[in-house]
Amino acid sequence: MDRRKQSDFWAKILFYLNIFAWGLLLIIFFIFHRAQPEFETVFDRFYRLQLRTEWDIQYLHYLIYSVSFSIVVSIFGLLLSNYRGRRETDQKKALIITGVVSLIMLIVSMIMLK
Repeated sequence: MDRRKQSDFWAKILFYLNIFAWGLLLIIFFIFHRAQPEFETVFDRFYRLQLRTEWDIQYLHYLIYSVSFSIVVSIFGLLLSNYRGRRETDQKKALIITGVVSLIMLIVSMIMLK
């Protein structure tokens, strides 16, 4: 039984935090794509193009910063959902997925920096 007549301030914050977490996840994937080495294709071989074969350190630093920020947002959202989100309709999955993916990306980027 839901006794809420309307969503309160914290439920709205949690909803917008989920949307922000998905946006951060897209940004993280974009930065990861830009940081990884370029893959050689048939056209690259044919035209003898020079490709970057190592990870881009500048983008790896951006990746570490954005992933760290994403982990902080995810932990804050999970704490907020644990405190205020007791209903079935409260969204928590995006924060869990973002936290797990961010943690994996942080581990990968730290390994690539070594």
